[in-house]
Amino acid sequence: MTPDPVPPSDTPGGGAGHPVNRKAIYSVICGFGAFLVLWVFPFGAFVLGVPAVTTGVHGRREIKLSRGTERGDTAAIAGLTAGATTLALLVLTLVLP
Repeated sequence: MTPDPVPPSDTPGGGAGHPVNRKAIYSVICGFGAFLVLWVFPFGAFVLGVPAVTTGVHGRREIKLSRGTERGDTAAIAGLTAGATTLALLVLTLVLP
């Protein structure tokens, strides 16, 4: 079964007019926010890190299922990576004396 063709974009650049997935944007904001507050407010890093990971995963899934009508996979990966790295560093700082 072949996938549905993506309609051509009216904007120059081919696909620049497609919207960015909101969960990917939320993932970037939460992920880098968590990284910034890691050493100052560890609980805040946890509170922002978990949503960064979950919204990154769900955003990537929605982008994949949209079949080219949404973009932002790189943003979702960046937020997911920042959130996961922050959570890993948080666990290491709590476990290691």
